[in-house]
Amino acid sequence: MEKKQKKQIAELEFQKLIKLANQANGMLLGSHIYLLVMFAVMHVDFMVWVNVVSILVYLVNFYLIRRNMNLFFGNTYVEILLHMTLAIVAVGWDSGFQIYAFALMLTIYYCDYIGKKIGTPSLHPRVVSIAVAVLYVLLYVESHYFSAFYTLKNPKSYQSFYIVNAIFVLVFIIIYVENFEALVLQTEERLTEAAEKDELTMLDNRRSMQERLNQLLNEKDKKGEIAVAILDIDDFKLVNDTYGHSVGDMILKEVALRMKEKESKAIRVCRWGGEEFLVLAVGDAAYQNLIVVICDLLEKIRGDKYYYGKKCIQITISAGVSQWENEEKIEHTISRADACLYEAKAGGKDQYIAKKVKDRG
Repeated sequence: MEKKQKKQIAELEFQKLIKLANQANGMLLGSHIYLLVMFAVMHVDFMVWVNVVSILVYLVNFYLIRRNMNLFFGNTYVEILLHMTLAIVAVGWDSGFQIYAFALMLTIYYCDYIGKKIGTPSLHPRVVSIAVAVLYVLLYVESHYFSAFYTLKNPKSYQSFYIVNAIFVLVFIIIYVENFEALVLQTEERLTEAAEKDELTMLDNRRSMQERLNQLLNEKDKKGEIAVAILDIDDFKLVNDTYGHSVGDMILKEVALRMKEKESKAIRVCRWGGEEFLVLAVGDAAYQNLIVVICDLLEKIRGDKYYYGKKCIQITISAGVSQWENEEKIEHTISRADACLYEAKAGGKDQYIAKKVKDRG
């Protein structure tokens, strides 16, 4: 993949992270506004002021998200831990504020993952998670040996706090798990594409085509014909030697685009190696359909013009076509196509030679 493409992907990932961070920050801001109202209604004045500070932190975070992601992560971690600690000290363990620790641990690893992807790794997630776990235990011990600063007059208020906190945490976890799954799937897709695609032309690579051929021949109920063609750019070494490899790469990409135009369910193209391409045709009349495709490619590529400065470059291709014979190894079919290609080269280039097997009866 070219540097420009990699830069575009990195920018897209960063923009997705920014969007996700804004969503998370907005959700945390909204939760603290709601908690501020609840604490005010229940006359827990200390936590009202704590939530005022928390709201200011998340307002500042909107500014930090695009400017300093690490500081944004740090502010969020510290705020959640402090708010959780102060809330438990203020109204007790039964209020359920300790369950934010579980969401925080998940978020720590998630933030570390996306931070590494954009080149801004956060604090070591294991260290921070252990610290959170230790704090969780300490708060549990503290709440069972010391009374809370505030005793809520209505016992159902504790249930209200617990339910609200549980809902916030569950929604938070669901959103982050869904986004993490999306990131993992995107990464897997890119890895699969990198393994199956040729980096320069973005056609299937040789390995991918070989797997396709093996799968095709292993099918129990093979229907129709199978035919392959090997195509080679004529005098490609001369192009590289005369104009340089950058021009050679440009021509390879343009030829690949021409071939890509021919792809369908019945026609697949790959870069076989160097300036060679392989075209696979399957289905009824695959051999004749492949001949039509090769003839059209020869004509179009012969007429294409490529410019290097003021010079106009024109190229041709040669091809060898072969039909798969029942029960034979696909390597033998490809070898016949390769032999036809060399025959086309020896016979003057800019042409194709094809050999069809006898009817399979």
